[in-house]
This record gives sequence, C-alpha cells and structure tokens, in this order.
Amino acid sequence: MISKKSKIGVNTGAGFRFFLINDKTNRVNELFFSQSWVYGLSLTGLLVIMGLGAFLFSSLSSTQYDLKVQSMKNHNKELVRIMEDMKIRLDDAEGQLTELVAQDDALRVYADLPSVDDDVRALGTGGAVNDFTQNYDELMPVTDLNLNSLESNLATLGREITLQLNSYEQIYSKLSQDVNRLRMTPSIAPVNRGYLTSSFGVRPDPFTRKRRMHHGQDFGVLTGTPVFATADGIVKSRKGNTGYGKTIILNHDYGIKTIYAHLSRYVIKPGDEVKRGDLIAYSGNTGRSTGPHLHYEVRVNNVPVNPRHYFLTDKIEL
Repeated sequence: MISKKSKIGVNTGAGFRFFLINDKTNRVNELFFSQSWVYGLSLTGLLVIMGLGAFLFSSLSSTQYDLKVQSMKNHNKELVRIMEDMKIRLDDAEGQLTELVAQDDALRVYADLPSVDDDVRALGTGGAVNDFTQNYDELMPVTDLNLNSLESNLATLGREITLQLNSYEQIYSKLSQDVNRLRMTPSIAPVNRGYLTSSFGVRPDPFTRKRRMHHGQDFGVLTGTPVFATADGIVKSRKGNTGYGKTIILNHDYGIKTIYAHLSRYVIKPGDEVKRGDLIAYSGNTGRSTGPHLHYEVRVNNVPVNPRHYFLTDKIEL
C-alpha cells in the first residue's frame, strides 16, 4: 500500500523519479523514467490514438460511401424505368398525333379551308431554342435512352399539339357557320364492308393493260352489297348504257357530285332527295367490269378528285 505521505513523482532534470513507500515494512522502492522514454511513450500513444481515429473515420467513410453508391444505383434504375415509360408514352402520343393530323386534313376539306402548309407543320424554331439546355449525358446511367433527345421530342410534340388545337378551333368556327354545306359534303364510305382494291390515280387498265387515269376508287364487294349516299343531295340521274354499267349520280350542290357505278339494282329514282347514309342501290358487276365491285367517284365542278380526302378514316378494310 502506498502511503499518503509518499511523493508520487519528482522531476530531477534528467528524467522522472518515483518513490513508493510501504508503511508496513518501511521499505522504499524507486522508479526512474528518462525524459526521452517518457516522450517516446507519449508520442507512441498519440500515434496509436491518431491511427485508431483514422481507421475508425476511414471505416465510417467507406461505409457511408458504399451506402451512397448503392442509393445512387437504385435511383439510376428508377430513372431508367421512368425514361423508358416516358419513351413509350411519347411514341404513343406521336402516333395519335399523326392520326389527328390526317383527320385534320379531312376536316379542312369539309370546312373548305386550306390545308396546313408543310413548312408550318415542320414547326421550325430557328436559332437556339434554349441557351441553357443542359447536357444530361454525364449525369445519366448507362442506357440506350437519351434524355436530351426525349426533352427535345417532348418540346416538339408540345408545339405540334398547340398547332393542332389552334387548327381545330379554326375548323370548328368555320363549320359552325356552314352546317348546310357540311351536310352536302361527302364524308363516309359508300359501302360498309369489303376492301379498297383500286385507288384514285394512274394505273394499268384491267382490259388493255395500258396505263390510264382511274378517276375514283374501287371497292371489292359481293354483288348485292348495300350502297349508301355519302352526303345529303338529290338524285341527278341513273343510267346503265355506259361502260360504268348501272350508275347513279347524286348532286350535292356547291359544285360537288358523287358517282356510284357497276350497280346491280337501283333503290332511288331521279329527283329523289337523299340523306347521308341512305340506301340508294346495290353493288353489282354491270358495264365494263372484271368482277363484282363498286366504282365510286367524287367530282368538284365536274373535275374528279381523290375520294380519300373526303373520308374521316383511311382504312383499307371497311
């Protein structure tokens, strides 16, 4: 046991000397530590503490780094999933917009409005649209998708939709003022079944094989298929002594006429008033024909025009 009267340490100048006194035996034990030994031990302890601290800090930093990297990987996977979903939605929207543009062209024919110029539809922006456009490639995970391209496509799609909305507003305003003309403008197919077998335009003549103009559309249908008026009008004539065989001509005013040829049987007579969708005849194989079908024409001021421009849809199968 160390006496309370004992000197714990004495600095002698050359080092540190410690005396341990035992009261029971009256013995004194002396311990001496040189200054260099004490300093060395202190430095060693300090280095051990610093090393341990650095090790602990490194371990914590490494763990935090691994957790952060894993978190970024998870976020990147989610980002790729969102981009893929965005790409699918963008493709769908572009497809639907293409259909709207086709319907817009048809509606403009009905509304007697000029079609939207191709240069206008191109929606040229000129110069730099955004001087602060970000280059996202460096921030993106490895993927086939391109965020800059998606951003550009979305911006273009937004402008196209705005243009289309403005076009529909113009069409609606015009049509609301011209309902009567609309009723007399062909807008449906003359048959509700069959296939479009020959379009408007130059083609080989089925009899001579020489190329010549085909002024209408041919619908492949069986004999006896119902034929309908494509717009309101009056039966101008029906005749059967030409190459068209049995034929009906409807007058729709505004310089528009429709012709239905190679019929097998009439349902209406000259002077009758008809409404769009009324049954007017049945298809056949009369006149200069290679098989049962309906020949259909639209004429404006007696000039044949492509009937396709007067359909709300452009489906080959009806």
